[in-house]
Amino acid sequence: MLNGLKPLAATALCLLGLSAFAENAAAAQWVDSGRTAYFKQSPFSSAWEHTCTTGGTPIQDFPGTCANDPFSGWTTNYNAASASANNQLNACHFDSQKLGSACYGLAYAINGQVYAGGLPAGCNVGARAVVVSTRMETIEIQNHELDVESVQSGNEYVCQ
Repeated sequence: MLNGLKPLAATALCLLGLSAFAENAAAAQWVDSGRTAYFKQSPFSSAWEHTCTTGGTPIQDFPGTCANDPFSGWTTNYNAASASANNQLNACHFDSQKLGSACYGLAYAINGQVYAGGLPAGCNVGARAVVVSTRMETIEIQNHELDVESVQSGNEYVCQ
């Protein structure tokens, strides 16, 4: 009977050790810095703006520069993620003559290194990343006429 408890005790100790490791790994997380960029072009309106911080006044130049750009790596990360998301968009088989046809792109960059998809769950404290998503869709504007709407947005995250 005691021999049967040894593997159980060893398993319990392993799980306890893994839970402590998981708690430390989960301690760092991505937090939105408030830095954004947004571009929309549609038959009805176009918008280009960005913000430097949470609650900041939108700036009309796109993607613009802010005082913290050199420190944050915003420009490098934004450009890398934007290029990757746009490449995904361009690789899609978009039909501008078919209502509802849509293509999407999603990428992020950390220190100028770009990856497809959304941010990973884990991160290194102090790292900064920019996530860019793109969308292009055929929409109906009036009298059954079709046109294309494009949206691109970028958000900066800091690992804390």
